[in-house]
Amino acid sequence: MILDRFSLAGKVAIVTGSARGIGKGIALAFAGAGADLVCADRRVEALDATAGEIRALGRGALPVVCDVRDEQQVADMLRAALVEFGHVDVLVNNAGRAPLRDTLTMTLEEWEADIQANLTGTFLCSRAVAPVMVDQRAGSIVNISSRESQLPSRGMAAYGAAKAAVDSLTRTLAWELAPHVRVNAILPGPVSTPMNAAWLQKVGDHLVNTIPLGRIGVPMDIGLMAVFLASSASDWVTGRLFEVDGGVEFSHSATHDA
Repeated sequence: MILDRFSLAGKVAIVTGSARGIGKGIALAFAGAGADLVCADRRVEALDATAGEIRALGRGALPVVCDVRDEQQVADMLRAALVEFGHVDVLVNNAGRAPLRDTLTMTLEEWEADIQANLTGTFLCSRAVAPVMVDQRAGSIVNISSRESQLPSRGMAAYGAAKAAVDSLTRTLAWELAPHVRVNAILPGPVSTPMNAAWLQKVGDHLVNTIPLGRIGVPMDIGLMAVFLASSASDWVTGRLFEVDGGVEFSHSATHDA
């Protein structure tokens, strides 16, 4: 059956930033496709809630408190995953942050914090998990980038720069880890999450008018693309950036000022 190629049955996936938002949507989509999950996040209570929802779907879930900017915590996360499940087949680098800050008034500390959260964490997790996949001679890494990596928006200089670097890292790792480990990225457009709820409440009506498909995205929209990239349905896909954005083709700078 062709749908069997989209199954994640028997696979173990690490999803960072999976306590809520896009990460939670991806984790639940993976569980629905048959995977067991390692849910990594800094938010303990929300992390436990996500793990509970995954277990309710009949899948295994290991919640791990992890700050992806910390090399030792990333190593501990991987160790816990291997002790619990014995292997890791998929890594989703989703953890990040997207504060609005004017570039000319941004402090160096704020700049570095955004780069660490959105780029360094992706590097550290990939560097830790990839050798396991290479030894297994199979694996998929899915990086969650952003349309902000390609479409400039006021107040998003550090975030956009970090995500553009994630795009480049994706392409480089795809070459370095081939042929057994595939590396791709998803570039979400505007997605309704707790992190951007206040902004969407302010500009949502105007923003919808800029999206050809006529709605804001939801986490499961990204989760479904991640399932494809994690599954054997995408066995001949690596080093690619997938825009999942409702068809947006221009900057949202104007909506940030609305």
